[in-house]
Amino acid sequence: MSDIISPLLQWLNANPELAGLVTFIISASESVAIIGTIVPGSIMMTALGTLAGAGVIPLWPTIFWAIIGAIVGDGISYWLGHYFKDRLKVIWPFRNYPGLIESGEVFFHKYGAMSVFIGRYVGPVRALVPLVAGMLGMKPLPFTIANVLSAIGWAPAYMLPGILLGAASLELPPDIAVHVMLVLLLITLFILLCLWLLYKLLMLYHNQTDQLQNWIWQYLKKSRALFPITVLLKHHDPHKTHGQLNLVFYFLFTTFLFFCLVIYVKAHGAPNLMVNDALYHLFRGIRTKSLDDIMINITLLGQKQVILPVVLVIFAWLITWKRWRAAFHALALGILAAGSVYILKHLIQSSRPWGIFFNAETYSMPSGHTTIATTLFMGLAFLIASAVRPKYRWPIYTCGIFISFMVGVSRLYLGAHWFTDVLAAWLLASAVLMLVIISYERRLEKPVNPIGIVFITLASFAITYGFFHHYHFDHLKINYAKINWPPAKVTMSEWWMKNNSLPAYQVSLFGFPSQAINIVWAGNISRIRETLESEGWVNPPARDWVSTLHRVADVKSTQYLSMISHQYLDKRPELILVRHVNGLKGLIVLRLWDSNRIIKENGSILWVGTVGTIPRSYSWLYKSHRTTFDIHPDYIFPLQTKADLWEWKIITMDPPAEANKVINQKILLIREK
Repeated sequence: MSDIISPLLQWLNANPELAGLVTFIISASESVAIIGTIVPGSIMMTALGTLAGAGVIPLWPTIFWAIIGAIVGDGISYWLGHYFKDRLKVIWPFRNYPGLIESGEVFFHKYGAMSVFIGRYVGPVRALVPLVAGMLGMKPLPFTIANVLSAIGWAPAYMLPGILLGAASLELPPDIAVHVMLVLLLITLFILLCLWLLYKLLMLYHNQTDQLQNWIWQYLKKSRALFPITVLLKHHDPHKTHGQLNLVFYFLFTTFLFFCLVIYVKAHGAPNLMVNDALYHLFRGIRTKSLDDIMINITLLGQKQVILPVVLVIFAWLITWKRWRAAFHALALGILAAGSVYILKHLIQSSRPWGIFFNAETYSMPSGHTTIATTLFMGLAFLIASAVRPKYRWPIYTCGIFISFMVGVSRLYLGAHWFTDVLAAWLLASAVLMLVIISYERRLEKPVNPIGIVFITLASFAITYGFFHHYHFDHLKINYAKINWPPAKVTMSEWWMKNNSLPAYQVSLFGFPSQAINIVWAGNISRIRETLESEGWVNPPARDWVSTLHRVADVKSTQYLSMISHQYLDKRPELILVRHVNGLKGLIVLRLWDSNRIIKENGSILWVGTVGTIPRSYSWLYKSHRTTFDIHPDYIFPLQTKADLWEWKIITMDPPAEANKVINQKILLIREK
């Protein structure tokens, strides 16, 4: 194979202006029936991606011509099938290998129009599916749509490994670049393996529960006392041999989990749960103004003033078309979602997190935004999906799940709810949704017009969302504004002599201690930076894709900062500098945070921080315990040329006891004279 590809790559290296034509020919021939099984298109596309990533040939034009070639290649196969029809089976080579056409027909009958899209990514049938689609009379318009959309994703996907390898070769030595690609490949294979195992487990669970439900259903039908249950849970489709027993099981299971969660939260308190505290601090630490605006816009998708009027519009629209049962079930979703949230909040009376300027609602559990959004959007997804064939339903449900998930994340990000509030909302919404579906599925209903309900939903939603956004968005930005811990003033002696002024002794990403503070510095941050830079400290390497590859692949990872930094009082470091130290591998890094403490005498801010070596990406795999970094002034000022401006002392202090252990901790104190 290399005898074919190597001369081609050398020729392209000498003639990069013809890269577009070559890419088009390779991509098209790889997609044409029969020819595609001979041409090593996948390998050649990756090789072209390598040249594009290395800058030998232009990147975007190469991807463009690869997409065009894929579209043309599948188009040729389609029109060949459309022209020859069943005569293909008696034309060479199909008359000698009838299994080729048969495999394509099986694939096409299984997935229908989607087979053109899916088949593009399935090697054995990739070039045959368009041929079979034309032979079986698939209409040109749906084929063209599937052809174009699949080509837009296929060409970059096949070229991506080569593009990454070529780009990495510009920044990394060849041996490291290969190592990086191998690690990324192993990670990708591991993720795919996990997804495959999850799919197999779900299928096994489905088969086992299906048999169990059939047995239970037959038992209920034979029992005189329990027979009415089968009447309540009947399904309009006679092929549903166990009625809606599965939905009842899920309803009872989610309801049971909901009440268990409520009892657990009430017993321990929402702020005292580790998952709540960890995610609370994590999201507070990553907040930015631009991301705040995005999350407020997302959280409006669950605002009851926005979404409940939409329910009324859908109700009226269904009534107009005399779809009485669908209308009242849609209305029931809105009433049950909003009503259950109101009642349960006042029964549970769980307090909200601290940290935003103002929250109009008193109680926290469950999250009203998440409950209403999940119930209504998933209900709409069910109503729309019921009107289309089963194989086209997954994109509809995926959209509903994604919106529901993002609304929940927005509530966590904005600090309006604990994680247990959002989890309770998802459980409650699932229970309400399944209860309404059980009622709706008891009778056969004519499917609603999916285009009509989508249009009326989007139109009414655009009006209510736009109106509420226009009049309330600025006010919501103020309400959801993050407030920090209040600053406190301490005297110089309280800090310098006793050092009992710090609000915390550790920094962490998730709220619980992870790295001990070992430096406290009083002064102006600009002067601190100037002093450190004069002693050899520099800005750390930029966080770009090269540093990310180093950290992920653990190749010279100690030369680059970790992708996620620690936090102090839910804030990012104000200053990050690095420096090489003789005798130490890699870099040492210094981070400083504003401690929210001010010296009374001169108004200087107390800066707390950490100094230590940058760990390897997977250091936890190589060490059974964490080694400590013994801080010394010489690590900060190796030449000690600033002794006339600054003085320091090392103190040993005992942080609060944890697990009945007291750990002596060295802290370097630095101040201006």
